[in-house]
Amino acid sequence: MKVEGKHILTVGEYMKDSVHGGIVSVLRCYEEGFDTFKFIPSSRGRGLAKKIGYDLFSLLRLGWKLLIDKDIRIVHIHTAAGGSFLKHRHYARLARLMGKKVIIHSHASSFTVWYDSLPEGKKRTVRRTLALADVLIVLSESWKRFFLTLGVPSGRIKVLHNIVPRPDEGFTKKWGGDRIRLLFLGEIGERKGVFDLLEAMEKLSLACPGQFHLDIGGNGMEEELERRIDVMGLSGSVLFHGFVDGEMKETLLERAHAFVLPSRNEGLPISILEAMSRGCAIVSTPVGGIPEVVKDNGILVPPGDTEALKEALEALSYGDTLIRMGTRSEEIVKDYYPEAVLGELQKTYSELLADGTV
Repeated sequence: MKVEGKHILTVGEYMKDSVHGGIVSVLRCYEEGFDTFKFIPSSRGRGLAKKIGYDLFSLLRLGWKLLIDKDIRIVHIHTAAGGSFLKHRHYARLARLMGKKVIIHSHASSFTVWYDSLPEGKKRTVRRTLALADVLIVLSESWKRFFLTLGVPSGRIKVLHNIVPRPDEGFTKKWGGDRIRLLFLGEIGERKGVFDLLEAMEKLSLACPGQFHLDIGGNGMEEELERRIDVMGLSGSVLFHGFVDGEMKETLLERAHAFVLPSRNEGLPISILEAMSRGCAIVSTPVGGIPEVVKDNGILVPPGDTEALKEALEALSYGDTLIRMGTRSEEIVKDYYPEAVLGELQKTYSELLADGTV
């Protein structure tokens, strides 16, 4: 199906060229799924001065677009936490000032941590910004419960699954081999738990020598990652590929038996959904919306508990665990494919458009 986009203006991160990230992945799926995709990028470039300049230019573009395109009735703003959220409040205010309905779509993985760290004045700013939204879209029931505590009425919160493309028709899961292949894709740093994963691999290499191999793809603290792999003596069982995308990413997903993401906080990671669509068992943590997709298709362990993580990885070697969990992943992820998610998004738009106040 194609979403009717004539009346919708989407605001979000710049998504052309080599830009990557969870929000960008969602926006690209939306671009393909709309019959008309009207879009204004709200961020681009590096350096504070360039970002501020681009934001001001984008705000002017938003005002001009709303002025000349009389068909637009809804402004759908994709945002995260921190500076992203504070920046996007200006887009929401301008849209409301010009008489448009506003959807704020929260993709933030660390919104709770960020909000709790704010002084009371900034917290009021966040709550006032949320009050501008006719609809607040969140990624899971757990995030809905959090935003209810900030005073957002339940009727204004819509839980909408993150969206992930179906794998190519030619995709074939590769099982077998002499080792269980694990895969981590994500930011290299503390938040995603990749260093906890290295500690678990060190324990695993002693308990089950030669039985597991870990591929890592991502960017961030690359030098520190490579240093730890060397110091911990893991170069024979852990291979860092740097940032991966395209064909290389598909190759790693195809041959991975399990996807491991021991994050400290999350929204609902696109990487987990991608791995599920490729038939991977999942080992992760019960944070954000992860418990809503990782059930009998994987194992959840407490963040930072490297012994529990090691035991979870070891349990993957028992009997037909990997194939059974991988098959369940493929079944569960169907609700996150474009036809399902875009259908729910169309309902949200239709309900807002049916309100005659715009």
